[in-house]
Parts: sequence; C-alpha cells; structure tokens
Amino acid sequence: MIVVDNSVFIDLIFEYNRERTEKADTFFGILEGNEIPILEPEVFRIELIGQLVRRMNKNVALTVAEEFFSEINFTGNSELYNAAFSIAFETGSRAIDAFYIAAAEIKNAILVSSDKIQVESARKFGVEAYYLLEEFDRVKEKIGRS
Repeated sequence: MIVVDNSVFIDLIFEYNRERTEKADTFFGILEGNEIPILEPEVFRIELIGQLVRRMNKNVALTVAEEFFSEINFTGNSELYNAAFSIAFETGSRAIDAFYIAAAEIKNAILVSSDKIQVESARKFGVEAYYLLEEFDRVKEKIGRS
C-alpha cells in the first residue's frame, strides 16, 4: 500500500511542466501494473476537488474526482487525527501534510509526494517518504519490487 500526496495527482491531471507530468504518469502506471493499492486520508477528497474546480468546469471536476475516488482506499480523518496532531507538533508540518504522513505512518505505507517540504516532514517523523521529482528512480525501484 502507498500513500500518494495530492500534488502527484495534480501533476498527472494538469501539465504545467512536462517532466512532472511524465513522472506522475509513469509512476501511476507502475502502481497500476504492479496492482499496488493507493491509500488516502479522507481529506484528500476535499483537497482534490478544490484543486480541480479551480481549473475546470465543476461537472467535469466532479466526474474526474469520482473516477479517482473509485480506485482509492480511504482511511477516516478521525482515525488519523491524533497521529496528525503529533506529527504537526513534532515536525511543524502543515495540517494537510500531517494527515498524509499520518496515513502512511498508521498503515505502515510509504509516502510519495511532489512536495519536498512534506517529504522532509515525513522523514523527520520517521516515515519512509520519497520526493518524486528528485527521487524518481528510487521510487520506481522501490515500488517495482512491491
């Protein structure tokens, strides 16, 4: 199981930088090819839809979001709250990042993100995390073995 930050989904959906989009596309292809389940905190739903409706028609955004949601395993925010609080307290991480880190920590999963600060906070807390944009080959090696 793997926790994937919203930033990687945004890199997949919107091409602001070809290299980022290509890495995200390859990454999700490897996950699918190896049948590695994705786990997200429930707050991912809110974060993703908020990003989508800023950039596309609301009906299209909802359709895109629901397609992703149907392929993802979710863990409740209430289950993650205490761990997220501890993570924020120990690392000074942003609240939203703490929920992703908590999901990885509680479920003994790795975290992959296009957000360097989030990865640094995860590592500071002892969670195995990878910054996709600079550690792409390490991520491919890690999940290719799973």
